[in-house]
Amino acid sequence: MTMGKSIPRLARPYDREAMDRAFREEGAVVLTGAYTAEECDTYVEQVRTYLDEHPDEKEYAANSLLAQFQGETTVTMHQLIGAIDCAPAMVLHRDIVDAARRLLAPLSETILLIIAEYMGRYPGAPRQQMHRDTFSWQHAPFGENPVALSVMCAMSDFTKENGATWVVPGAHSGSPVAPPPDWSEAVQVEMAKGDALLFRQDLFHAGGANTTESDVRHILSFGYQVGWLRQVENSLLSVPPEKVREFDPELQELLGYSHELVLGLYKGGPPQNALKV
Repeated sequence: MTMGKSIPRLARPYDREAMDRAFREEGAVVLTGAYTAEECDTYVEQVRTYLDEHPDEKEYAANSLLAQFQGETTVTMHQLIGAIDCAPAMVLHRDIVDAARRLLAPLSETILLIIAEYMGRYPGAPRQQMHRDTFSWQHAPFGENPVALSVMCAMSDFTKENGATWVVPGAHSGSPVAPPPDWSEAVQVEMAKGDALLFRQDLFHAGGANTTESDVRHILSFGYQVGWLRQVENSLLSVPPEKVREFDPELQELLGYSHELVLGLYKGGPPQNALKV
């Protein structure tokens, strides 16, 4: 494993070959300006409004398993698809979905949406332990080709002070339970509002500490995985079928209305048949 020193940054129009090379060599890439400032503001406002109008959901999220990992200084919201109007289009970002399909193609013909969640990292949020997201699938094969891709989108500026994500360039392709490298090999990925960090889920990374007095780091986090692994977020339960019928067919596929060979069938046929009325 050869360690790099930084994560490549690409501007529009994003070079596909450069993106794929970054995944092979550093394990990650930053797409600058992936979302507009208006898209970011709309997302944050819709999440804020939803949580204000659904205090029960806010309390549920605060006591969830994922919230326990994030800590009390991070506000979370899961099941964005179906609850936040702008979320479907954001997770269907053409350049990002295409990158995921290319990256995961060696191990799967179809891909699924792992999760779509909001995180607000408030002042006092500590630095996370360095980890690989593939710990969720400790028994899956690991090696040159990853089983999943994470997407960390800056809905506000990511700075060193408010906890920009730490990554270890080149620290991918290893076991989900391998010990992490030394922090001296990690770099913080500062991003402007609208940028997106894409990284293989077998890359060591960690959320940074928010040492500011009032700066909240707003995040849109989602990811894609091979079609034969169980998703972190059970989208078939989170999003009612009547809502799924309204979505783009590609989003229906990503939520789990798809099949990999004979996995995921509905009555022996394509699961999309369950959406027909």
